[in-house]
Amino acid sequence: MSDTTPQHKQPATNTSNNVEGQTAPFEYDFHVRYSEVDHRGLMTLPAVVNAFQDCSTFQSEVLGVGMRWLKQERHAWVLTHWHIAIDRYPALCEHITVGTFASRFRGVTAERFFYLRDDEDNFVAKGKSSWVFLNMETGKPARIEPRFVEPYGTHEPLPMPPESRRVVIPESREFRDPLTIRRGQIDTNEHVNNAEYVQMALEQLDREIDPHVLRVDYRRAAVLGDLVRPGIGRNKEGNLVITLDDTNDTMFASIELI
Repeated sequence: MSDTTPQHKQPATNTSNNVEGQTAPFEYDFHVRYSEVDHRGLMTLPAVVNAFQDCSTFQSEVLGVGMRWLKQERHAWVLTHWHIAIDRYPALCEHITVGTFASRFRGVTAERFFYLRDDEDNFVAKGKSSWVFLNMETGKPARIEPRFVEPYGTHEPLPMPPESRRVVIPESREFRDPLTIRRGQIDTNEHVNNAEYVQMALEQLDREIDPHVLRVDYRRAAVLGDLVRPGIGRNKEGNLVITLDDTNDTMFASIELI
């Protein structure tokens, strides 16, 4: 459950058990980098997503179940859903702790939580993610064997705001000019990095906003050269939703900003 290598402090993990046999979260400290902030000096929403992604990647590598090992085993973790709640966006050079832990493995799916915590031990952002375990030879979901997940252990979930099961798509959308997927958006899996869908969605807005809740449903991976057609509207819950479709109206991802 994975993607890099920290530039400030080597990732460290406490894999010992804590209360009632739970495994302690994996976490490390960093300072908010200039490359992670906007014109106001605040961490961007895609930077928060990237911080979470990096943290899970580091944990997997430290535990010996990272991307190289998974590739040898012909399996992969595929992200299907984000639910991120942000209390505030950290500022440039602010000292932050990022952490993650798995909370559940069941059948072919997994659930993982993330957090950003400040020096006063307050959560400034929390995230819940859903994953599917994939057999790369068949291209289909695979039942999770213990050897793939035992190193992670599990921990009690973080409290999160209530959410509907999936992002509700607006009945009507305003469609924008198609975007072409560029090389800089492609990750090690040869498809668009998960954070890039959020960036594409934000760039479609007519004005700058600071969402306190982000929800993303990932439907299908876009690859280099694909055309992506953004659509914008408000769903029946009144929330802003950006859809990213191909030119045949098949959806890559839906992004809800609250």
